[in-house]
Amino acid sequence: MKLLQYVAIVAAGLMAMACEPKPYIPQPPQGTAEHTVIMYLAGNNNLESYLEDNIRDVISSVDVSTPSDNGRMVIYFRPRPASGDPMLLQVYYDKKLAAVQCDTIRTYPAEMSSSNPETLRKVVADAKVVAPAKEYSMIFGSHATGWFTEECMSRGSLTRPMSIGFKSNNDGSFWRQYGDEITRTFGMDGKMIYEGATIDDAGMNISEMASALSGTKFRSLIFDACFMASVEAVYDLRNTAKYVIASSAEIMGRGMPYDLVLRYLFASGGTEGNLMKYCSEYMRYYRELASGRKSGTISLIDCSQLEPLAEAVAMVERGGLNEVDQYDVQSFELLPEHQFFDLDHFYDVAAKDRSAYAAMQNVLTDCVLYAGSTPTVFSAFGYGVFEVERSCGLTTNIPSTSYALFRSEWLKTAWARRIGRIE
Repeated sequence: MKLLQYVAIVAAGLMAMACEPKPYIPQPPQGTAEHTVIMYLAGNNNLESYLEDNIRDVISSVDVSTPSDNGRMVIYFRPRPASGDPMLLQVYYDKKLAAVQCDTIRTYPAEMSSSNPETLRKVVADAKVVAPAKEYSMIFGSHATGWFTEECMSRGSLTRPMSIGFKSNNDGSFWRQYGDEITRTFGMDGKMIYEGATIDDAGMNISEMASALSGTKFRSLIFDACFMASVEAVYDLRNTAKYVIASSAEIMGRGMPYDLVLRYLFASGGTEGNLMKYCSEYMRYYRELASGRKSGTISLIDCSQLEPLAEAVAMVERGGLNEVDQYDVQSFELLPEHQFFDLDHFYDVAAKDRSAYAAMQNVLTDCVLYAGSTPTVFSAFGYGVFEVERSCGLTTNIPSTSYALFRSEWLKTAWARRIGRIE
């Protein structure tokens, strides 16, 4: 694997220096930093090479000011087993050498699945020992499907055949991606749905992720993975971080341009304004992409406003909802039946109590600090593009009787219970 070869070359260079008298051996920064960023890259799937590229982009972006003396950068990467064991890396800038260093701090057993909450808990604990800080942020890079549970991913559970030519069996093919272009549709470890009819490990439920992250108040959680601007997902994470950056739709396989955006996580301590710049730069990159899909959505969410938003939505729900045709609401994928809908557009169409809806919009404005989208967005589910006319920065599910398991699992979410959807 090219990434491991790169790390080996760095190590070989240091060994060569040992032949010289009194060699200088680079040492990572010591002491407690102001801010540590932890990347959690689950690459035991078809995203492995893209995640390796992401690591290279991080390394290329590190310099004397990023992460600076007050910041630390730690990366957990699980490649495919044939490529090596999972590893914890620390990337830093050595001023004496005027060069970036990438140290392998430790490795983990190959059988430790990155989609196991205990692995996430262990990695966070190890990173905090390696790079202690007053505040932490996390970047998650892998596949994801928003609020959908492992049960939904592994079964599909249809009560009627799928439409538009998709297979209608219970082998998980509802989530099958088509074509050669890859999106990051968190944490699936092993064989992916579109590589076969089974899933070795369907992933980590968001409620499990929230539990694994409990005990640390993160400054920001950044999801370089599909559909994580789902209100059901971020509501589960509301007590875990101050801010969430996520996408309403699929993220292209190349993911976030870390060579362009990483500096904003360390500039002035990754303030709200710099997180908005992070999102703005992400959108600029995908809007101006010279080759490949000009496809992207991104949101910056203030987690302190998720509870007020839930109360405002509950008020709209108590006022009654009109029956809604899902095709009248902005959706964010090309699944056999849409599952991710613009939250604001849905309640605009459905709300009977218009004053409650107007109040909800005001809270939504406070909650979503940035919402960006390209005019059209690509979906590997159906392998095509769709137009984006409404994008508030959060999606929600419209439960359908066509998919009994999906409906049942959605009604169990903390969000559904909080807004009064009890059946």
